[in-house]
Amino acid sequence: MPLRSKPMTHLKTVVLALVVALTLSACASSAPPDEYAYFNSPNMRSVLVLPPANRTTAAQAPDLFYTSLAVPLTRAGFYVFPSQLTQQLLRDQGIIDGAQLESVDPRRFYELFGADMVLQTTLVAWDTSYLVIGGSVTVAAQYQLVSTHTGEVVWQANERQSVNTGGDSSSLLGALLETALNTAQQDYIPLAREMNRRAFSSLPHGPYHPRFISAAERAEILRSAQDDAR
Repeated sequence: MPLRSKPMTHLKTVVLALVVALTLSACASSAPPDEYAYFNSPNMRSVLVLPPANRTTAAQAPDLFYTSLAVPLTRAGFYVFPSQLTQQLLRDQGIIDGAQLESVDPRRFYELFGADMVLQTTLVAWDTSYLVIGGSVTVAAQYQLVSTHTGEVVWQANERQSVNTGGDSSSLLGALLETALNTAQQDYIPLAREMNRRAFSSLPHGPYHPRFISAAERAEILRSAQDDAR
């Protein structure tokens, strides 16, 4: 059934069904398969971004990080379900952390949403550090795309991004004050966006990307290269 035949207006019913699915055990995922072979499949077009699992002490981190995920996936050539609407509907059902969805079989998301893949992320760092007259802000996350057709992990990445917030003042007191001010004012979102850019740079292009190469086109390129080599 075409993706567009599943209206977003039915998402509330979908989420209610998903809450029931939380009682089910997740199927174990095997090692990541050949990524390019999977992304050439006609069933790898849409992504549902799940709320991040939070392994940090920063309560606001998941919401901030979540807002940074849809754009790079869209730019990579995939249809991304409206993230904020999905997050709000899940939150209305008491699902506020991606860890609450870890026991759900990924294939349930295709049955309920029509999504071909789900993006699961885990925040492992969202920290500020002070080192005498130096300081830093660090964000780190784990990413994986899981096929809702097979339950397999088709792509994964781990990324970390840091910025030095140390002061340049020549006096010790001035450096301490400048470091504290720089660290307090540091915006995490640009760091998260850069971290996402680096992580998704290894993701094969989706079918809506202008440089996407289909399996047939790839085979033709290989044949031409072999013919030229003869």
